[in-house]
Amino acid sequence: MFTAADYRFMDAALALAQAQLGRTAPNPAVGCIIVRDGTIVGWGATADGGRPHAEREALDRAGELARSGRAYVTLEPCAFHGQTPPCADALIAAGIETVLIACLDEHPKVAGRGIALLRDAGIGVETGLRASEAARLYAGFFHRLRTGRPLVYLDPNPARYDAILTPKAINAPIDELDRLGQAGINRVCVKPGSALAACLIEAGLVHAPATAAHTTR
Repeated sequence: MFTAADYRFMDAALALAQAQLGRTAPNPAVGCIIVRDGTIVGWGATADGGRPHAEREALDRAGELARSGRAYVTLEPCAFHGQTPPCADALIAAGIETVLIACLDEHPKVAGRGIALLRDAGIGVETGLRASEAARLYAGFFHRLRTGRPLVYLDPNPARYDAILTPKAINAPIDELDRLGQAGINRVCVKPGSALAACLIEAGLVHAPATAAHTTR
């Protein structure tokens, strides 16, 4: 059972991730908080451009204080060597005692493997803390993994989106979304009430017909 403190620390991790929306593509925006003896000793979010990852940032800030600590991560730690080593390995090497994860990753190279690495190393893993909030945060990333296209939101405010769909996309909206997906774009916005918005709604390509909030709550 999660405590009030657990919710508070995961909320802090979610806030860190949310603040980086629109800045981390092709990677999702992840937040990480490291706590020892009830005090935050490390924090981090996915950096601009997708690297360093949130866990690496938080561990670097915590240093030796991470040992025997608890890590609150908004998305399952990565489990494969890309341009950086796996975050699951970094948490293990730092001596983290427990990892609390809001949302499991759907990336085929992660998808449960991050959790397995942690548990095999003797680290306690708890999942599902603020799961619905994290699922909304990563809806665009998961949509791109499943469909190859970014998720489209109607929103007059382009902040915190990876890209903006311009009116020229009305000529071939699916081709444009495919192009953006191939470029690693997870979330795009289009101006509500525009001809392009009407076209996308009619084609069933819009995530929400009303202005889409990009908050996690």
